[in-house]
Amino acid sequence: MLSPSRLQGVGTVQPWDNPPGTVGVGRLARIPVRHLRDEEPGCPMNRALSVRRDVFAAERVSSKTPREEFPFALVQELLDQLESGAAQSIEEAMERCSRTRSRCLPQHVTWSAAAAERYLDARRRDQESRDGADVPRTFRAPDAWIAFRTLEEPDERGITDYERTVWGRQYVSDDATLRELVIPAKGGAKERLPLPELAAVASVLYYGTPARIPSFEHHSPALRHPAPPPRPERVRVYSAGLTEGRVRLLRTTETDVFADWTAEEIMDLHEQHVVPRLGRVLDSRERIAGAHCAGCKALPECSVVPRVPALLVFPPPTRPRKRRTVSVSDLRAHHDCPARYHLTRVLKLPSSVQENEAVRRGRAVDRWLNVRHASADAPPCREVPLPADLPGLTDDELAPALGMLRAHRARCPLDNPAATRFRPQHRVMAHDPQSDVMVIASCDLVYEERGGVVVRETKTSAFPPGGRSVLLEKHPQLALSVLLLEAGVLGGDSRRSRVELEILRPDGVSLEEFDPGDEGTVEHARTVLASYTVPWSVETRYDAVPRPGYDCTGCEALSWCATGKERATAAG
Repeated sequence: MLSPSRLQGVGTVQPWDNPPGTVGVGRLARIPVRHLRDEEPGCPMNRALSVRRDVFAAERVSSKTPREEFPFALVQELLDQLESGAAQSIEEAMERCSRTRSRCLPQHVTWSAAAAERYLDARRRDQESRDGADVPRTFRAPDAWIAFRTLEEPDERGITDYERTVWGRQYVSDDATLRELVIPAKGGAKERLPLPELAAVASVLYYGTPARIPSFEHHSPALRHPAPPPRPERVRVYSAGLTEGRVRLLRTTETDVFADWTAEEIMDLHEQHVVPRLGRVLDSRERIAGAHCAGCKALPECSVVPRVPALLVFPPPTRPRKRRTVSVSDLRAHHDCPARYHLTRVLKLPSSVQENEAVRRGRAVDRWLNVRHASADAPPCREVPLPADLPGLTDDELAPALGMLRAHRARCPLDNPAATRFRPQHRVMAHDPQSDVMVIASCDLVYEERGGVVVRETKTSAFPPGGRSVLLEKHPQLALSVLLLEAGVLGGDSRRSRVELEILRPDGVSLEEFDPGDEGTVEHARTVLASYTVPWSVETRYDAVPRPGYDCTGCEALSWCATGKERATAAG
C-alpha cells in the first residue's frame, strides 16, 4: 500500500531515540485517526511516543481507575450484544455486560442504556430509508478494520509494523462492496468534519483488514483475519448523536461534499491528505505542555513541564492508580458532589441544563475583555467604545454587562505603563511528582510588571465583595495562583509578583491583591485548597452525595441522576 518513501511525508525522517525516562524497541506504530487531524491539540513528542506501542515508561505507571472513565464503554458493549444478536433486549444485554456495568456509576448506566436505545432506533430508521435507494443495507462487522503495512527489516524510523485504526461502529453490506463507519457523539450528530480527517477514516476503511488487537498485549501487532475479504468499492462515514437519536452522513468542512467515496476517490484522497500527515505524527519532536501530559510515558523526565513536589496537599496514595490531572473546576465539582465531578468532568456527559443569566453575562464580559487584552499594543479599554451588543445576551441582559465593562475601564491593566506581555486565558501546568498529579490552572490574564508576574482573575457579580480572607475561600483559583507564583511556576520574581481579583458590578469595580511572598497568605491558600484536594485525592466511589446547600436543579448531570431528581423535587 505504501512504500517507505511514501510514508516520509514532508521534512526529514528522524531515526527514533527513546526520550529520557522511556524504554523499548519502537518497532510497532499504531496510529489512530485522531492524531492525523490538522487541529489536533497537544504535544508532538507525546504523539510520536504514544503511537510507538512497544515503548514504555521506564518506571511503569498504573492504569487502574476505580470507576469507568471512557464514556462510551458500556454503550459500545451493549450495542455489540444487541447488534450481534447475542442479546434481544437492553435488559438482557445489561446482564451480559455485568463486568463493565459494575465499574460504572448508576447515572452512567442510565445514560448508556438510553443512548444505546436511541442509537439502535436511529440506525433502524436509516436502514429502512435505504429500501429502493442506491445504498444497500449494512450489518455489523464482527472485527475491526486495521490498515497494515509490514516490513521485513526496520525502516529509517526503526519501525517494522505500521497499523492505522479508526474508532466507531463498523458496518459492511452483504456483498462486501460497501463499508461504513458510524462515529458516536455524546450530544447531537455532527454535520461536518475536516476533509483530512474524513479522508483518513475512509482510507482505513478501504485499505483495512479485519483484525483484533490482543486485549492484554496492546504492545503486540494486531491479529489479522486469516482470509481477509476483498476491498470495498465504496465507503461512507456517519456521525450518530446519542442524545439526539440521529444518524447523519457527514460532509467535509472545506467543500461540503458528503463522505461517500469510491475506491478511486479514496486512493487519491489518501495520497493528498493522509500520507503527509503520517510522517508529521511519527517524526515531530517538539514538546508542548498541556492536559495530555498526564498520560505521557516521558512525563517524569520532560524538560518543559515544571515539577513542584508537594505543590498541593495530597495524602499518600493507599493503592496504585492512574496518574491524574486536576484543576480548580474539577475540585469545585467534586466538592459539590463526587458524582457530579465524575459525570461532568471525567465522562463529560452532555448537559440539558440551561445556563442562567449570571453565567452567560460573565462569559460574554470575559470574551470581550480577552480580545481587548490580547495585545500589549492595544489601547486601554477606556479609549475604546463599548460594544453595541454582546453575543449570547438578550437586549434586557445587555445593560448590566455594559455597566461592568464601563466599570472595568478604571482598572484596565493596559493603562499600566509598566505592564507587558499580556496573556489572556493563559493555561499553566505543573507536575507534582510526590503525588503524581498534573495540576492545571487557566488564568483569566497573566502579564509581567517590573520583573514580576501578575495573575488577574476577573469576576462579575451583582454584589460587593466580602473580606480578603473570604475571597480566597470563595474563589479557590486565587489560592492556586498564589501557590503557583510562590513556587515560581510562572517565572518572574515572586517578591514582585501578585494575584489580583477584579470584581465587576454594574455600578462599580473593586480590585483586591494577594501577595505570594507573604507567608500568612501562602499558608491560608494552602489550607483553602487542602479542603478540596484531600477529599478529591482519596475518592474511589464517586457516589451522589451533594454537599449541604448544593442546588441539584442546576447540575449538568441532573437528567441521569435519581438522587438529584429526588432532591430537586423535594426543593419544589
